[in-house]
Amino acid sequence: MVGGFYLSLSFFHQHLQFSRSFTKKLNEQLASVGLYHSQWIIVYYLKQFGASTLVEISQYIDVEKPTITRTANRLEENQLIEKVPSKDKRERKIRLTEKGNLVYQEAKKVVDEFENQLLAEISMTDLETTLRTIQQLKEKLK
Repeated sequence: MVGGFYLSLSFFHQHLQFSRSFTKKLNEQLASVGLYHSQWIIVYYLKQFGASTLVEISQYIDVEKPTITRTANRLEENQLIEKVPSKDKRERKIRLTEKGNLVYQEAKKVVDEFENQLLAEISMTDLETTLRTIQQLKEKLK
């Protein structure tokens, strides 16, 4: 099991390094549209799923609600999202504004280009294996 132990350490170390580098480089790319990775995730979620509560977003992203609240407040200050009127005052739903939709379109191009460059020389077989492995690991964390 000693070999498996070192492989495990190496895997998680590599993942940590990749994750941090990926976020840093993505932030550099997203700077051109005035977003950070953490903001992009919320903008992307709202574009895909429509008006949502902060709890729904935090559960999807698996981040604490106070973190989502701070990021959402910054997006609201930048007029990218707005609160949706609700009958239930306890439920705070948000959605993209018109400006938010425009920024989404710009950011989506930036993210797609970044991902395409990153994956350009990765074979489809390797990519499929990687995605399956990530999905299996995600399932184990539930």
